[in-house]
Amino acid sequence: MLAAKRAPRLPAHTSGRLLSPPAQTATARVVCTAAARNNTRTHSTTPPLRATLAVYPCPHTASFSSSLPYPHASAQAQANAQQKSSTHAYPSVGPHQTQHRPLRDSSADVLSSITTVPTPPHPSNQTFYRRELPPNLHSFTSPAGRTLFKESVAAGTAEIYFSLSGNFTMQSEPAYCGLGSLAMVLNALAVDPGRRWKGVWRWYSDEMLECCAPREQIRKKGMTFTELACLARCNGLRVTAKRADQVSRDQFKKDLARVSASEDTHMVVSFSRKTLGQTGDGHFSPIGAYHAEKNQVLVLDTARFKYPSYFVDADVLYDSMHPVDAETGLPRGYFLFTKGAAKPVALCSIAPPDAQTQHDWQNLAKLFSHDLPAAFRLAEANNLLAFSTATSEDAVDNVLTQILASLPTKLPFLIGLKSPGVDLASTSTSLAVHHANEIRDLINQIQTTALFPHVRSAFRSPVLLGAFPNANANVSPAAHERVLHALATVFLLAAPREVFAGLPGDVRRRFEEVRARGALEPLVRGEVERIAEQIEVLFNSFCKCGKKKHVDGCT
Repeated sequence: MLAAKRAPRLPAHTSGRLLSPPAQTATARVVCTAAARNNTRTHSTTPPLRATLAVYPCPHTASFSSSLPYPHASAQAQANAQQKSSTHAYPSVGPHQTQHRPLRDSSADVLSSITTVPTPPHPSNQTFYRRELPPNLHSFTSPAGRTLFKESVAAGTAEIYFSLSGNFTMQSEPAYCGLGSLAMVLNALAVDPGRRWKGVWRWYSDEMLECCAPREQIRKKGMTFTELACLARCNGLRVTAKRADQVSRDQFKKDLARVSASEDTHMVVSFSRKTLGQTGDGHFSPIGAYHAEKNQVLVLDTARFKYPSYFVDADVLYDSMHPVDAETGLPRGYFLFTKGAAKPVALCSIAPPDAQTQHDWQNLAKLFSHDLPAAFRLAEANNLLAFSTATSEDAVDNVLTQILASLPTKLPFLIGLKSPGVDLASTSTSLAVHHANEIRDLINQIQTTALFPHVRSAFRSPVLLGAFPNANANVSPAAHERVLHALATVFLLAAPREVFAGLPGDVRRRFEEVRARGALEPLVRGEVERIAEQIEVLFNSFCKCGKKKHVDGCT
């Protein structure tokens, strides 16, 4: 019977050259930047995803995992990869060490400690209080800026300003221009985050936004154009992303006119400060008004500590989105954000909160992009998975077993269910009840998908017994198993197509059938598309093959 069938063990195979992994799509990383006179700091970018990686083999499937190639640059790197894969463990982070200064009771020492100016941690010892706007830009509070704004209001093309100004957010970190812009738009559109900000209040701030990339990474490197779109969708916005090379100058001005006269659509522009004559380079900020007659656009700069809000010529702003990044070859662009009609918050998210610091996404990116496809090619060439004799249904079960067993099975699963929001200002449980009902509907709909029976069959394999432990003691084993099978189905529906590229043609076509998103229920399809986008962004962010080092962004 299918339920009792053990996935075939595969003999070790270490020879053979594999085809190159499929070409990847490049994604530009925008980092808010600043320049200190001659010490100019420009934004960094993330090059296209390339993958050559170490895998996480399950101990029971060592024969299969040994067929995975390990193209490491040195023997030491290979040894490290083997040590990591043999234990499913991740490098542990030791406790923070605090240096304790000896107590000093000398009055001279006390006076010295008060009068001595500490050395700033910044590479330069200089500090700055704002920057002067170039003469081609008009400060919002200047006489020219006030005149332009009043005329824009009279013309009806500053309507969007009022919801934004009432929710203006200055970015809390130098590289948080994308997060600050998005938090401002989310609050302007009255999107309920469904979770507490501070005290008893639910509200968006930039430090709350984390979905498609770790916040610490954003703090150091900034955000890519794709990451901001992904993050906006994760928080319930409908997103139209337009690269500058895909939009004409006239279309950009039409979008400016439409958005500035709207109350429910917002525009955030990703542009190069250099083109505007400012210091620094990549930056995100929302648009607050458009004076069509004088061709002036109000940019509500989120880096208020550096530049005030200002009016800029629309043609110059359009040109500022075009500079091609030398590392990626991609221009910048702009977003149109509207409030989604569906639920504001996704039900699933990448990595449960208690596992976010444990999963090694760099290795997972290599696993899905290189090692698994290559291993499946070897398996087909050597008939390691009995592709030639198994039915297509059995082959699907075997492939899923090997994919799941190659993940870090001693950790919680890679994706989890989000917790419900809590309304601390009242005793109502409506948020929690609504969230629980949606979770129940989601799991029920997942169980009706064509892929779910194959996932359930794969988990019956002995190699997956006890895999992905239950991290919540309040959840029964039966409930944990039900949720785990559902989450694994969502993850495999959202997995990159490259994973299945090395399979035989008939097996690959069967996977295309059972993974077809057109047949999914709307609730399931929405979750799968969100997880797929997060996976793509994470893999591009964490894969470091051939990647240049980033410069910490500062705006």
